Amino acid sequence: MASIKTASAALRIRNEANRAVCSISGVNPNMNAANAAGFVKGIQNMYNRGPVKARIHVVSDIEISDAA
Repeated sequence: MASIKTASAALRIRNEANRAVCSISGVNPNMNAANAAGFVKGIQNMYNRGPVKARIHVVSDIEISDAA
């Protein structure tokens, strides 16, 4: 039997010119859209970079048991 388990996630935020604003490791990969948007808005205001775009990069582990 095999299963996929989420291992970690990182949030990467870029400005309109596609230049990195910041990257945050260890974010909750199960966060909802409202929480993610609020966090990104806070980063946007803190760095005063104007409109930004964000992506969540999730890393998953494939676990395979001997019965597979």
